[in-house]
Amino acid sequence: MTAEVAGGTAAADSAASALLDRAGLDRVRGKLLGIGYRITGTWADAEDAADEALARLVALDPSAEPDNTEAWLTTVTTRLCLDRLRRRSRETYTGAWLPEPVDTALLPEDSAEHRDDLRIGMLLAYEQLSADERAAFVLREAYDLPYAQIAEILQATAPMVRQWVSRARHRLDTDLRPPERAPDQFIGELVEAVMSGDLDATIAALGADVRVVSDSGGKVNAARLDIVGPRKCAYFLVKAAEMAKGQVAPVEVNGEPGLAVRSRGVTRIGLIGTTDGRVTRIWFHANPDKLTRLNLPEEFRAPADPA
Repeated sequence: MTAEVAGGTAAADSAASALLDRAGLDRVRGKLLGIGYRITGTWADAEDAADEALARLVALDPSAEPDNTEAWLTTVTTRLCLDRLRRRSRETYTGAWLPEPVDTALLPEDSAEHRDDLRIGMLLAYEQLSADERAAFVLREAYDLPYAQIAEILQATAPMVRQWVSRARHRLDTDLRPPERAPDQFIGELVEAVMSGDLDATIAALGADVRVVSDSGGKVNAARLDIVGPRKCAYFLVKAAEMAKGQVAPVEVNGEPGLAVRSRGVTRIGLIGTTDGRVTRIWFHANPDKLTRLNLPEEFRAPADPA
């Protein structure tokens, strides 16, 4: 919560009365963060939008206070996030872009029942939806808001919102269907093959259409093009493990297990997606700006070497 929000509470006591206790504020802010992160894929944008919405609430004139404070905050946060999402689509980004990974413990409590849609693979699939489809789907599927309320938030009609949600659901079940969460045992076997330098065993664990995607934002040395195919990906993984020289540690990211790997001064977070029992996606997060919300061992937190 920002200082502006904390300091302005007394000035808008009536409008923010439902949020005055810490538990109530934490719950509502957690919901706003969950909405913002699903819509933007960036925790920083979610925090900025949630805190700006809260700041706007306490700055309201008493005569303009909303009848339903939480609904008002949901509307403002959603619209702020859509503004950020549309702005980002016009910006240039060096190399592949991946959603920002966050420590599982950071995820708001209200997301526990829907944690699967906070996986990197799912957030990345959301990126292929239009901004309105994405927001409508999130508000309906993750928060079960009525179509009429979503229509008001998105300044659309209820039939249009139904169409957006239906289209998004269909695409996420078909052409945008994300890889599944890799089982712990499966990850262990793959890591063992990679760490032992067993190229054949590593290849055997990978699907025919496997792809390694690295997000560095041009800030550190990393592959700027995807690595495609089991042999090329296996070779990349084995060589990366060799260069890490044992600097590998398990991490819990977005509700799923991952690995922190540090080599040549660069920390990377690796996550795995599977399809039909084979690895089809390996995501490496190396942009240091996106690794600030992870609970990493001390030796992995040193500043990255420049690209």
